[in-house]
Amino acid sequence: MSGLEHIEDQLKKPLIRWAGGKRSIVPTLLSFLPEKYGCYFEPMLGGGALFFAISPNAAVIADINPELVNFYKVIKQKPQQFREAIKELRALKTTYKKFRKSSPSVSLERAVRFFYLIRLSWNGVYRVNRRGEFNVPFGARRPKTLITRESIVAASKALRGARLLCGDFEKTTDDVKAGDLVYLDPPYPKGAEANNGFNRYHPTKFILKDHKRLSTHAERLANKGAYVLITEAASEEILALYNNCFQVHFIESHSLIAADTEARGKVQEAIITSYSPKQPFKSTMSSDIAREAKCPGPLAR
Repeated sequence: MSGLEHIEDQLKKPLIRWAGGKRSIVPTLLSFLPEKYGCYFEPMLGGGALFFAISPNAAVIADINPELVNFYKVIKQKPQQFREAIKELRALKTTYKKFRKSSPSVSLERAVRFFYLIRLSWNGVYRVNRRGEFNVPFGARRPKTLITRESIVAASKALRGARLLCGDFEKTTDDVKAGDLVYLDPPYPKGAEANNGFNRYHPTKFILKDHKRLSTHAERLANKGAYVLITEAASEEILALYNNCFQVHFIESHSLIAADTEARGKVQEAIITSYSPKQPFKSTMSSDIAREAKCPGPLAR
């Protein structure tokens, strides 16, 4: 890899750390993508590791967290203004506390606050209480540069062809058509066998009934003819929600963000698809329950 290619590869990484982010398994996820697809949908964006790695020409990306969506909108529409606002800030505990107590209403100021807090929070965690208040203490990192100009420009370019929405995953995938690709990456349930559950991104928790709703919606999308790709907890309770419409594969990954430092380390995750991956995949679990996808999706017609 040349120096230029290495730089370009680095710039395809997400701008923020996000609990449950898929940065470490992006190469694996890329191998599961269909060769051709229409519009890319990701209604549970978070850090957007897969989205930024692909940088699709046409995309609908969304999240239920309004601060996260506002941040991406500002990066897309006002990259230079964001850079000017953030470049003078330093990693200071006093500034962090000030931002944590503030409630700006202007989109640019909200984006700066959001990024500063998540960049310097303990272990890079974004967490809110039931009132929607950010409640993570100041972390140990003291970066000299909070974010580079190149990263902002690259992210803004990647977001250029994306439509950004804020809302529930069902509503934000209303426009999915046959041949489109939908990537679903829900918060893993606390106490899941994958041992990396975290669901405090929003005042309303994502619980088992929501996972049931997600699996039903995923089947609905697959029956419309969309390619559906899902990452989930390797939990029998969760995987039982997915019927014979889907194939299930297991991978081993690393949990980089967890409330309990002892919980970090190797974890098992499931990759669920409504279609056959373009190349054979060997699961990491001996109890592989992979099966033929039986939905009338793009590959079955």
